[in-house]
Amino acid sequence: MGESNITNVYAQALFEAARDAGTLEATAADLSAFSEAMAGSRELTAVMFNPRIDSATKKKVVAELTGGGDRIFVNGVNLIIDKRHTDLLFDLNERFQKLLQKENKIVEVEITSAVELPEETRAGIRKRIEDAIGKKVDIKETVRADILGGLVLRFGDVIVDSSLQAKLEQLRVRLAQANIGSE
Repeated sequence: MGESNITNVYAQALFEAARDAGTLEATAADLSAFSEAMAGSRELTAVMFNPRIDSATKKKVVAELTGGGDRIFVNGVNLIIDKRHTDLLFDLNERFQKLLQKENKIVEVEITSAVELPEETRAGIRKRIEDAIGKKVDIKETVRADILGGLVLRFGDVIVDSSLQAKLEQLRVRLAQANIGSE
C-alpha cells in the first residue's frame, strides 16, 4: 500500500473515531496545532521523523507537548508512532482537515489577487459564493503581483479568472486572430 493510501486510512480512522467520540473539532484543532509545531520546530520534526529514536521517547514527547489534549488525537498519534509512520503526520493533518470540511459542508476557495483584499471585500466574496452554492466557504488568500489586478477564484475544479493578466491575454489572442483574418 502506498504512502498516500496509508495516510488516507489513518485519516479516515482518526476522523471516524473523533466523530464517534464527538470530538471532531478538538481533534482537528490539536492535530493542526501539532502539525504547526512540527513545521515550526526543526528539533521536534527531527525527533518525530528519526527512525533511531524509539517509540517510547516519541510518545513521551507527544505527551509533554499535548498534556490535557484531545485523547483521540493523542491515541491516533501514538498509534502512528507505534506503526512507524510518523513521516505521514503532515499529510495526515491535511487529509483530516479536508474530511472535516466535507463533513461540515465547507468549500475551500482560493482567491488570488494582486494586493491583499480588505476584509469587507473578502466577506462580500464569501457571502456571494455561499449564497450561490449553499455551503459555507473557507477562504485562502494569495497575493501575486503578476496578475496585475482583478481576481482568480478557485474552488474544486472550477477556476474563475477575472484577472487583468487573463483579460490582456484574451485581448492579445483576439488581436492576433484579427490580424490573421485581415490578410
